Amino acid sequence: MDSFMRKFIAFYENLEDYLSGGLIFLGLTLVMTNVALRYVIGKPESILDEYSVYLVVWGAMLGFAVALRDDHHIKVDMLYRLFPIGMKRVVTLFADLIGLGFSGAMAAYGTKLVMTYKLLGQGSADSQTPLWIVSLILPISGIMLAIRYLDRMHDLFKNGGKDWIAEQEKEGQGHGNDSLDNYHSAL
Repeated sequence: MDSFMRKFIAFYENLEDYLSGGLIFLGLTLVMTNVALRYVIGKPESILDEYSVYLVVWGAMLGFAVALRDDHHIKVDMLYRLFPIGMKRVVTLFADLIGLGFSGAMAAYGTKLVMTYKLLGQGSADSQTPLWIVSLILPISGIMLAIRYLDRMHDLFKNGGKDWIAEQEKEGQGHGNDSLDNYHSAL
C-alpha cells in the first residue's frame, strides 16, 4: 500500500507539473503563431487569440497548486519570521484553513457557474466554444488547491508536528534568523 501511495503521489505531482506547464506552453505557442500569421501572412486568426488566453489562464490556475506544493507562492513573512515556533504553527494552520475555505468556495461556485453556462448553452464570442468548458478550470483548480491545503495540514500534524517543526528550524537557519528564534525561545 505504501508503494502504491508513493507512486500515486509521484503521478499526481507529475500531472500537476506537466498539465500546468504544457497548457502555458501551448497557449504561448498559439500567441507566437498568431504573431507570425499577422506579420508574415497579414492574416491573424482571432480564434488563436481566444484559445491562447484560455490555455494560459488554465495553465496558470493549475499552476497555483504547484506553487503551493513547492512553497513558491507570494507571501509576506516579515512578521511571521519573528514568531516562536508554536505561534508559527497556529498561524500556518489558520492560513491553511482560510486557503482551504477559499478553495472549497472556488470549487463550489465554479461548479455552479459551469452548470449555469451549460444550462444556458452560452458560447464564446469568436468561436462559440461552450463557456461551460472554458469555466471548468474553476472547480478543477479549486479541488487541486484544496488537495494541496489538506496536504499542508497533514504535514503540520504528521508525527505529532515534529517533522514540520524540524523543517521550519532548517528553513530558519537558511534565512539567517536563528538568532531571532533563539531570542524568542529564551523569552
